[in-house]
Amino acid sequence: MQDFEFLQPKSLAELSDLLAGSDTRLVAGGTDVIPKMRHNLFAASTLIDLSRVDDLNFIQEDEGEVKIGACVTHQQIAESELLALVNPSLVAASASVGCVQTRNRGTLGGNIANASPAADAVPPLFVYSAQVHLRDKDAQRAVPITEFFTGPGSTMLGSGEYIHHISFPRLKGAWGSAFQKMGKRSGMAIAVVSAAAAVVLDESGAVKDARIALGSVAPTVVRCLLAESILVNQEPTPELVKKAADACITDISTISDVRSTAEYRQHAAAVLAGRAIQQAVYQARMRLA
Repeated sequence: MQDFEFLQPKSLAELSDLLAGSDTRLVAGGTDVIPKMRHNLFAASTLIDLSRVDDLNFIQEDEGEVKIGACVTHQQIAESELLALVNPSLVAASASVGCVQTRNRGTLGGNIANASPAADAVPPLFVYSAQVHLRDKDAQRAVPITEFFTGPGSTMLGSGEYIHHISFPRLKGAWGSAFQKMGKRSGMAIAVVSAAAAVVLDESGAVKDARIALGSVAPTVVRCLLAESILVNQEPTPELVKKAADACITDISTISDVRSTAEYRQHAAAVLAGRAIQQAVYQARMRLA
């Protein structure tokens, strides 16, 4: 364990001033800090804790756009009545994170900033076309979450920048969204594979829009564009859903590691994608009825 200075700003202005320094790292819930330090993967002379910056902790909706502050915890998401109404896939993903202690410490911003291919909250944000809103001392910008990750543990965050919030538009019409996850055990498991799907049906019951994302199957979370194209403008029959789910393997590049083999991940990806699509279609049909 290395020595470090620990700072806790209480405002965005104070945070921006601290980030102007060199060799700093941000922590929110801090659930990954100690494990990474033990393996010399979190080297920094200064840790800046965001947990006391109240302006980073909010869940709100503004004219059809949902905004979630970077320091909102997984437990807050899992218990949010607003998010249960507008993004059940994200609620399910956050509810699957670790144990209750981890969910009460770990944050959405931290889950994104860590840039793990297995990050539970990211596939649901992919299928909602979310934006990651970044700020520094002088400016702010929004990056589509599908472009934010540049590799495992790597993002488009620039020097002095931090994640302020994540936003996504409400789905409209007859829609549904779902999340599926498979780990090596029933609780507190890192995903071997995860899948999220969002579907919008037209008045006839055909698929108007389809979005599918998979985690733990490539260097970053991926959208399954071929599978989505198979569903659009078609009635989502069980046969068509299976065809789309099987097509997901064309967009992934699985590897073998301590949690799974590449071959098993490919099979699991198709299975979980199919389940997520089916659940999303069921929800959409309930809204169409």
